[in-house]
Formats: sequence, C-alpha cells, structure tokens
Amino acid sequence: MTVPTPRARRRALTGALAAALALPLAACGAGSGDDGDTDGTSGSSAALLPAAEGTTSYPLTLETWAGETVLEERPERIAVIGFSSNLDALEALDVTPVYALSDEDWEWRDDAYLAGIETVDTATRSDPINVEGIAASDPDLIIALNFLWEEADVERLSAIAPVLENPELVDGTQIDWREPQLRIGEVLDLTAAAETVVEEADEAIAAVAEAHPEFAGRTITIATDYPETGMDYYTVAGGTAEQVVANLGFAPHPAAQEFTEETHVSDELLGRLDGDVLVVGYFDDATREARESSPLFQAIPAVAEGRYAAVDGEDPAAGGNAIWVMRRGASALSLPWALKTIADVWLADVALE
Repeated sequence: MTVPTPRARRRALTGALAAALALPLAACGAGSGDDGDTDGTSGSSAALLPAAEGTTSYPLTLETWAGETVLEERPERIAVIGFSSNLDALEALDVTPVYALSDEDWEWRDDAYLAGIETVDTATRSDPINVEGIAASDPDLIIALNFLWEEADVERLSAIAPVLENPELVDGTQIDWREPQLRIGEVLDLTAAAETVVEEADEAIAAVAEAHPEFAGRTITIATDYPETGMDYYTVAGGTAEQVVANLGFAPHPAAQEFTEETHVSDELLGRLDGDVLVVGYFDDATREARESSPLFQAIPAVAEGRYAAVDGEDPAAGGNAIWVMRRGASALSLPWALKTIADVWLADVALE
C-alpha cells in the first residue's frame, strides 16, 4: 500500500525552536469508522517544528504492519491520534501538531502547548476515528503508534497522509516508551533531539530512584480493582507497569510470571498479590470497601502487616493518573511525574524496614 504524494501546500514555519524536555515535572480500545465527535477547539494556524537536523533522508518509507506508506518530504502539518504518549512525544520535541485528541487533563502537560494546537478534538480514544476531522486539518503525516488494529483504519488514514504505525502488530503495553520517542524523532528529522529527550528523562527517572534507596531490591505488586470486572494484575512480567517500578529499584516479583496470559485475579488467586509492597487502585468507594472487608484480602500478608496502599484512581490529588501511565501512558514527560507520585504519594505511608 503506497500513499499518494502529500499535498503540495505547505505553511511556513514560524521559527526554529530548540528541542527540549518539558518536565513538570493506560485500557481503552481504538474504534474505526468515518464519523466521530467533531467538537474541537482551534488554536494556532500553523504547525511548529524545530529546524531540521539534516540526518533523515526523504522520501522515507514508513513500514506499518498493514503495509508501507511513503513520506515524500519532511512533514510540517502533523495529526496525532491514539494514546497520550504519542502527543507527549511531540511535546517533548517542541513539535506542535495541527490535530490531536486530548480527552484528559494530564498533570505533566503544558497548557500553553495545548493551546497552540490548531484543532484539539474532544472525541475520546474509544470513539470511532474522526477521519473527516483529521482530513480537514490537512496533515502531511498522521502519527498513530500503538493504536490502529484494523487494516481498514490504516487504509482510510493513508488516503489522507502517510501513517506512522508499528512495523508489526504488537501489544502496546509491551513497548518501551523510548522506542516511539526515537521513531518519531527520526521521521521528523529530529533524531538528536529525540535522543536528548530520552537521556534527560532517564536522568530525571534516576534522580527519583536515588532519592528512595529503600526500594532497591524490594518487590512490589500493583493491581487495579475495577467495579465491573474485578481485580486486574498490573505488574505482569515484561509489561509496562513492571518496567515502570523497576526504574525505582524494585525487583521483579516471581508471581508476576503467572499473570502474563491472564491478568484477572480471581478470589482463589488473591494470595498471589503479596509482595514487600502491595498497591491497589480503586475507582469507587463501594469497590474499595467491599475488597478491604473481604477476609481473603485481609489475609494477604502485605495487607495484614501494613505494607498495603490504596489509590483512588479518580482523584488527581491522590496520583490516580499514575495508574494510566503504567498501562498505556508511559512517556518521557509522564514517567518522571508518575515515579515521583508513586514514591512520594502512593508509598508515603508504607513502612519498609
């Protein structure tokens, strides 16, 4: 599958911006179709990219799991869809898209950056892809990493502009956050800037770990108790959540291997939630009260011995959005914030002797 040459029309850049990491410092499924929530807000009239580094050659073939698309020249008008980490990767590079989804007010985001986006679509990730809205933004590249699961969606979007997706269809929760950041940097001729973003994020992450040596070598189990489906094991072996807590020095938990195929934790398996630390996220008081009153849950050693922390997933002040970072939202911007939240908010009252 080859995409036609992108639109000849280009808008001049408003100036070269230095690539820098902005540090204040999930699960949802993608829909498909031509209709969506078209309610959006308009910001600036032109996309902003830093000056090209001159290391990426165009035309550039973009291999996706559904076929190839060709980027004839360096893009200037970028549409971004999918999970929050895709927009994070652009923000970290000081690249402003002309179209983006933004259904959450994440703590690590810069409001001024969001205000500069030409069209912010208020549709959510679970809504059908707004093909018409994306086309109306006249992009010359569509970034949709870790998001498209239907070949028809890739074809619809590729009729508008080249699409950046994974070369293979894989579970996005198993992809290291550095990979999409570096891929986006290469495609935009910002390879060195992307490498700097990764280096600075790694330094910020390491600084959080250094401030908490008590976590080194300990085990932590993180789960989420959903009102509809029950307990879900988050820190599965090889998953994003396990990688996140490893950045704090936590060692892999042996029981994590048991949940790689099925993350649901039945009552019979509640005892496998034990660890030096147990964290459970809840999304309503009734679910938490029911779980914490259960004798089976109370019998878990980490709970019985006070090494348990409950997190309100709906309360930003409690760091609830760090649950999302561990599921699908890991990025150079979100991870330093999430790790500091886990260490200083979630585990603030958990005694590790």
